[in-house]
Amino acid sequence: MLWVLLVVLGAIISIYVDKWWPLIFKPEPLPVKIDFNDVDGCSQGKLVEIAKRQMGDPTLSNGADSLIICDNEPLKAVRTELPRELANRIPGCLEWRGWGIGGLVLVRRSPAICALPGGKQFVCDGPNARHALGGNAVGDSTGHIVPCPDDVLERFGFTSLSAKD
Repeated sequence: MLWVLLVVLGAIISIYVDKWWPLIFKPEPLPVKIDFNDVDGCSQGKLVEIAKRQMGDPTLSNGADSLIICDNEPLKAVRTELPRELANRIPGCLEWRGWGIGGLVLVRRSPAICALPGGKQFVCDGPNARHALGGNAVGDSTGHIVPCPDDVLERFGFTSLSAKD
């Protein structure tokens, strides 16, 4: 009779162990590292590519889909928190409004944002974008973004672009 009780008890316990074991011993998510490379035209800093490859493709609005981030410090964060961490790192360039609410929004009225020649792509000067500018800095999607000065183009390796115009 005791062995029947032990078998029934073992079966009940095994159901809970199978259900709760992965929850108790779930490994921590590993952080990913994004290196923006602030040289050679910041080729690894294209936000649209970073968003698709590393962030789960959040909404990019107000021109954020045309943003190239130039920064000399890599960003390391858990994949699900990358959009928020990126906006926290460079609040002078991006604002995080959340999943399904607005995603990453370009801060168009920022001195850390400038337009490449042709005006179709924008550069975020990461080291100069570390401070938030307030709610009205986001601006309107039709608002003008100032062209990048020659020294910014040269510093980030966009010299071939400035020579073409």
